[in-house]
Amino acid sequence: MVKMTRTSVRSTLAWWSLSLLVLLSAADLTSASRVVLRDNGYEGVVVALDETLPPAVCQDVLQGFEEVLRAASSVVFGATRGRANFRTVTVLVPPSWGPVVCPLLSTLYNATGEKWDNADLRVTQERHPHHGPRPWTLHTRGCGQSGDYISLGHELLLQNNTLVNSRLLAQEWLQYRYGVFEEAGEVGNPVHPSHYRAPDASWKPNACANVPIVADPGCDPGNLSCPFTLTQEENPGLTSSFMAFPELPTVTELCDEGSHNRQAPTRHNLLCSGKSVWEIMRASPDFQNNRNVEGGLRESDLTLKYVRARLPRIVLLVEDTNVMNVQKRWDFMRKAVRKLVTYDVPDGYSVGLVVFDSMAATKYPLTSLTDGATREKVGSSLPRNPSQEGEHKRCIVCGLREALHLLHQDGPGGHVVMVTGGSGTLGEPEAAEASHMLANAQVSLHAIVYPLTEKYPRPNGGLETLASRSGGHTFIVPDEGIGADSKLGMYYNLLDSLYHTLSAVAGRSALPVKVHSAEHPGGRVPVSEGSFLVDPALGADTVFAIFYYDVTHVGNLIHLVSPQGQVIDTANMQKEDANINMITVRLVEAQVTPGLWRYKVANRADSHQALYVQVTSRPRPRPEAPRVSVRGWTSHAVSLVNASDISQPLALYTEVVAGVAGVGSASVTATITRLGYTNNGTQYPPLDVELFDNGLTGPDMARGDGVYSRYVPDLVAGKYSVTVRVEGEIEGNKFARHVRLGLVDVVGTPPTRDALPPARVVDLRATLLPDTLNQVGFIWTAPGGDLDYGTADRYVVMASHNQRDLIEGGGTLLEGWPAPMASPAVQQHTVTWQEYDTVNYLTLYAVDEEGNTAALSNIVTVYVPAPPTTTSAPPSSPPPLVPANTSTVKEGTGAPVLAALDTRQLAVVFGCVGGFIVVVAVIVCYCTAAHRRHRKSAAAKKVHEAQDTYSVTVTVASKGADFPEGKEALKDGMKKEYISPVESWSASQLLSSHQDNKRGSVSARSDNTSDHSASTKKSYGGSSGAMDYYGEANQYQYRHAGFPDHYPAPSDGYPTPTEGYPTPPEGYPSEGYPVPSEARSYISSQPSDSFLSVSCDMLPSSSGPPAYAAYPSYDASLRSTKVPPPIPPKPKVLYTPEPYIYDTNSLDPHSSTPSVASEKRVRNVTMV
Repeated sequence: MVKMTRTSVRSTLAWWSLSLLVLLSAADLTSASRVVLRDNGYEGVVVALDETLPPAVCQDVLQGFEEVLRAASSVVFGATRGRANFRTVTVLVPPSWGPVVCPLLSTLYNATGEKWDNADLRVTQERHPHHGPRPWTLHTRGCGQSGDYISLGHELLLQNNTLVNSRLLAQEWLQYRYGVFEEAGEVGNPVHPSHYRAPDASWKPNACANVPIVADPGCDPGNLSCPFTLTQEENPGLTSSFMAFPELPTVTELCDEGSHNRQAPTRHNLLCSGKSVWEIMRASPDFQNNRNVEGGLRESDLTLKYVRARLPRIVLLVEDTNVMNVQKRWDFMRKAVRKLVTYDVPDGYSVGLVVFDSMAATKYPLTSLTDGATREKVGSSLPRNPSQEGEHKRCIVCGLREALHLLHQDGPGGHVVMVTGGSGTLGEPEAAEASHMLANAQVSLHAIVYPLTEKYPRPNGGLETLASRSGGHTFIVPDEGIGADSKLGMYYNLLDSLYHTLSAVAGRSALPVKVHSAEHPGGRVPVSEGSFLVDPALGADTVFAIFYYDVTHVGNLIHLVSPQGQVIDTANMQKEDANINMITVRLVEAQVTPGLWRYKVANRADSHQALYVQVTSRPRPRPEAPRVSVRGWTSHAVSLVNASDISQPLALYTEVVAGVAGVGSASVTATITRLGYTNNGTQYPPLDVELFDNGLTGPDMARGDGVYSRYVPDLVAGKYSVTVRVEGEIEGNKFARHVRLGLVDVVGTPPTRDALPPARVVDLRATLLPDTLNQVGFIWTAPGGDLDYGTADRYVVMASHNQRDLIEGGGTLLEGWPAPMASPAVQQHTVTWQEYDTVNYLTLYAVDEEGNTAALSNIVTVYVPAPPTTTSAPPSSPPPLVPANTSTVKEGTGAPVLAALDTRQLAVVFGCVGGFIVVVAVIVCYCTAAHRRHRKSAAAKKVHEAQDTYSVTVTVASKGADFPEGKEALKDGMKKEYISPVESWSASQLLSSHQDNKRGSVSARSDNTSDHSASTKKSYGGSSGAMDYYGEANQYQYRHAGFPDHYPAPSDGYPTPTEGYPTPPEGYPSEGYPVPSEARSYISSQPSDSFLSVSCDMLPSSSGPPAYAAYPSYDASLRSTKVPPPIPPKPKVLYTPEPYIYDTNSLDPHSSTPSVASEKRVRNVTMV
């Protein structure tokens, strides 16, 4: 039996309870929406109207909205087969609307949590530049997950076209609620075109339908700009899909498994892996486990409730235990509260103050801030000193209960901003009780951990989860102290956390925009410089603020320089507030011109302190450009990430919007900083991550929607703070913004090995290159090795005639594709496709070095029409799908030269080249033969003049060597082969052999092989094969004026040698032939009738290539590679051997008489 102590049981129960709380929180906050489907009716739907809508359009807008919404409810009811419709909807109207100007608002309630940021449907004053007033859905999550919001222009509600507008709204609601997407192509979209190739090679509209679609586009369907339009008359039986044709009245159904077209390249098929809309919807919580079943149910009555936002009510809940009584913590706390209440909270807001340790006490009741005196009283209400209660005695629930009591006196709703120190941990019983209290009071909790005293903070302290569940945010301010002082950075981080918390409470337009914030450390330079951008939409109430630790740290110099170069001396414009350590310079609207401003500040801060500069500005009343707004969030709503689950890594999101349209081409960088200290006692370095709006679904869902996002894998367990800086340009004017996303907790342990696969390729495109017959170009974005980071190892490319084969892992493997490039480079590849008039499908996926594979890319269609009949087309079966050419580039669309040529053009090119080579070869052969005939004629003449017989005597350095009597005796003694006296070689061959042994084989390759067959090679003893080839004279690579191009050819009747000449064992000196130390002349007797005489000229002694150096300068290093040529055997007839005779004149450089030795001429070389 396993025994457990009471402590271990309590810890285990607390862990499981907290885990359950986290799971419930994650389930509740997968979307900000609080809509539920109960008994086939949607409840809790929130609609927010733009607060800038004028009261004059109130009645018309509300009346039009009611008509459109009721009609849309009926459409949704029919499309879901009677399983869902709208029942209760709450409409948040602008503060300026009321019963006086709008009779429909005769019954108007106060909002209790409804606001623009969490509305399901937003009605804007402006129209979208792409969608116009039509509804559209922002969807930043994947298939089967709810969207962010639906947006439509108020002009749509003023139109007299309720039927069509209601159908459009119903389609967007299904996308928003169930995470389904359009089932029709888009004009100009290369991935989701208007038309696609069907398996029978015909063009078909890219849409899901229950019957074949009849549509005449009136243009080339292969052109991306060619749309298709349907008419009800041509398609009488068309009833689905509603996600493809919402404007057709007869289309009322959604595609299911029976009618869904899985091969159409629609956005829904790409994101939902080919599943039908009904398959995705049935998997949602609305319809799981037989909830809200269909059949015989009547449509619910729609109830609309109009509410108006009341000015926010805020209670500041501050911990005052002895954790605050260290260094400057409490002093900074008092200054920050004073600054928040005195300067930042807008007029009319109600603020109260509560402090807590082991108990809670109200220091100032909830009071509306209407004047400066009231602000001063509330802001100064914190005690001068904290209590002496220990940190372990603090009671967060006690303080929260007191704060909720203050808010409840004025009705439900409100906000609690809690500042607590230490570690920010919250026990499971406290968390459960606090969560229940907040939910009942409909109050949001925002938590700020100030200061974070743990050097190694533990993630998931419980407080951030509690805040997230209530709809609030969490920020952490690390402790930064030096001796008895605290760093100014801790004070400014507290100010910044309070400001962002107030921004979340007040909404998108209540507070000034923070356009710049920067730290300028002290002790480095006497004057600190910086710059900030002011875009045309801003400029009203611009405040340049400097925060200091001590007033003496700021010198007298504070200069501002306008974009036009005007220097503004702010000496008479400065306002100093020693109560909050701040100096401000306020610029009027007329002074602020859009552009880049610069500033100079005299910095006298100590080396361990700094100055902080901050610039805020409000929108102009009539801006010249749309206002830029930025918001950020994470993929984990409860700020809890499990590092062990690689399927759900942390994703960061930032929406950059100008007016109602997303801003493209902005530079968005998130900075992730791990809190605490390393083992060396230093702070962790920040990690910068660039966010993208590329629509590659990893995780960015749509290109150009203004939402920048990216996964951040490989985070270890710990607490992290996230900030985002944005820089962009609108209508030629630059802007900059800074936002804080709050806190992220990472728990668990990441895998020890690389388990992250490459990202999925979703933008693969195939195009038949222009002016070619079968050159197909492919282009895609490199996915990366770990998601979209780094470089993958290789691509796996598959092709098939059947799409399903590829989906199921089959198909033909295509080789020769390029290696992956670093993400997010654009790659291209060109293939010579040799199968005509047949539809092929192609897909690819990336593999990293560890073998992790990405998901299958989008499937593209490859169709190459047959060439004209003048050229015979290759057979269509079997399909040779192996690519014939590759082209890998990062940018551009150029194809290789050969890849751009068709078969006929290639045949012409190679034919011309081959013909030219043949002509050149014929001419060379003719010239060679003619030259040889000339030499042969000269040789025959010399033979005719020669004597019938003669003898040759050759004496080498080693004298007295006798020739063996027979061939066999030599073989036995030397174990070598010799040329037979009967089967002799010609004189020219002997001379060629002699010259080749001096120069080496010219035809031999670098790998010691010859271009000639073995039958043309002769070896002597142990000589190397590389030097064995005897080539003709015209094959030498060296040319000289004194070197003849050709040697005389042997006579026609001379026998072909089959064996080598016998060589005497001691017939040559040990260093090889020829003897380098002496010059020799050859003297012969009269030739006999049985001998042939051949005359050959040789190079002068002072000429020739390096291998033919004159004897006196002979390179001894070449001796070991020289092989003696065969010499004639000793004849059986007796003759008198004669020694070498050296001509002394030949050695005299001044001798004018040419000698035999100096000319190197062999007078007669005879062979038996």
